[in-house]
Amino acid sequence: MNNVVLRLVGILLGFLGLFLAAGARDPGMFLGGLLFCFFGVALNFWLIAQDYPHHPQGV
Repeated sequence: MNNVVLRLVGILLGFLGLFLAAGARDPGMFLGGLLFCFFGVALNFWLIAQDYPHHPQGV
C-alpha cells in the first residue's frame, strides 16, 4: 500500500475533472475536465498495476 497520497491525488483529480466537465459552459472547459478525469483514472490504474508484478504465462 505504498503511494497512498498519490492515490488520493488521482481520486481527487478524477472527481475534480468530472465536476469541471459537468459545469462547463464552453468546449474548452469540458475538454479540460475530461482530461483531468482521464488522467486521474489512468494514474490510479497505473498505481494498481504497480502492486501486481507481471509473471510470464506458462512458467
